[in-house]
Amino acid sequence: MKSYKVLLTNLLLTGILLMGSAVTVSAQINDSICQAQKVYYSIAEALKEPEKVRYLDLSMNKLVTFPMEIVQFKNLECLDLSFNRIPTLPPELTQLTKLRYINLMGTRYMAKVPPVLGKLPSLEVVDLSDHPEWSAATYAEAKLLLPKVKIIK
Repeated sequence: MKSYKVLLTNLLLTGILLMGSAVTVSAQINDSICQAQKVYYSIAEALKEPEKVRYLDLSMNKLVTFPMEIVQFKNLECLDLSFNRIPTLPPELTQLTKLRYINLMGTRYMAKVPPVLGKLPSLEVVDLSDHPEWSAATYAEAKLLLPKVKIIK
């Protein structure tokens, strides 16, 4: 029984360390791409100066649909939609031709990588970490869809 508890503790610690390393990699890439940008934390705030919005962080907002106002931010380079309930991304996302980084970490309502991501010409990094329900085939499909994009998983 004691060895079972030790094994369980080691497995839990390993999982925490792996999760921590995924978050660290995501943060490092995010910093290198989005570092010098002013961060807007709400659409209302961003709509006051839409031409200046380069980094929009809507993480953990309990969003259930993609806010279409986002496509007004033509200079957007970094978009954080992590830990929301958005099931997919709309075709209109292609209007964000300067988007380089999108964080979809923990968007568990997405069954797979939205195909529209493959149509973003400037996209460099997609964070798809914290999707334990996704199979290896789902990640392989993402790689095929986004061959030149760094996928964080």
